[in-house]
Amino acid sequence: MSAYHTPVLLNEAIEYLNVISDGKYIDATLGGGGHAVAIKAKGGKVLGLDQDSEAIENSKDLVDVAVKTNFSHLEEVARQHNWIPAQGVLLDLGVSMHQFSEGRRGFSIQNDGPLDMRMGDSAVTAAELVNQLSVEQLSSLFRDFGEIVGAKALAQKIVNARPLTTTSQLASICGKWSQQAFQALRIAVNDELGALTSVIPQIKNVLNHGGRAVVISFHSLEDRIVKNEFKNWGIMLTKKPVEGERGSKLRAYQKI
Repeated sequence: MSAYHTPVLLNEAIEYLNVISDGKYIDATLGGGGHAVAIKAKGGKVLGLDQDSEAIENSKDLVDVAVKTNFSHLEEVARQHNWIPAQGVLLDLGVSMHQFSEGRRGFSIQNDGPLDMRMGDSAVTAAELVNQLSVEQLSSLFRDFGEIVGAKALAQKIVNARPLTTTSQLASICGKWSQQAFQALRIAVNDELGALTSVIPQIKNVLNHGGRAVVISFHSLEDRIVKNEFKNWGIMLTKKPVEGERGSKLRAYQKI
């Protein structure tokens, strides 16, 4: 399991979930199952969701129920499996180490592979965005999702170098902006911010009164959505986010 992915802020996440024996919990980003195993160890029952087929295959035996789906379908899946009301919901928004290490998935800057970046069944690949969007569209994508200062100049360099088919080709052009550019493309390919915005009201619907939501984010765009969407949602358990490795931030809320 740890070879697939070692979760950050594991102890803090479990502490804020306040796991009770036989309580129903939803790990909406199952990944390698690290959080789910910790919940199970405290006696909780776990419904695990993940849009990545490999994550489901690697972790399905670690939970009570595993479903391959994007967490934007959280409430629908919870109802189908009689998992409402739930005691807690966890979202770990980071990309797993397994996804980063597999060059063929297209997430890695270091390991060469096709420009894919799809976590699930997205219809568009990073290659399609890189090779088909205009300078203006690429510039907006890099500015909005990657917070790249020289977004337009970078977009023009990419357009001038097209067609691009591999991660190494793109990384060589992006240079110091590679990490932010890859992040921006991954967010766009998987509609990550749209899914996050849509799932937060669903979390409220599936939780019982007193139930808890724990969200671990990895960049300011996600954290901003979490702060804004959970506003007036319930009791904020973390006055300031708990910070961990790789720029991670944990925020926890309790439904009232």
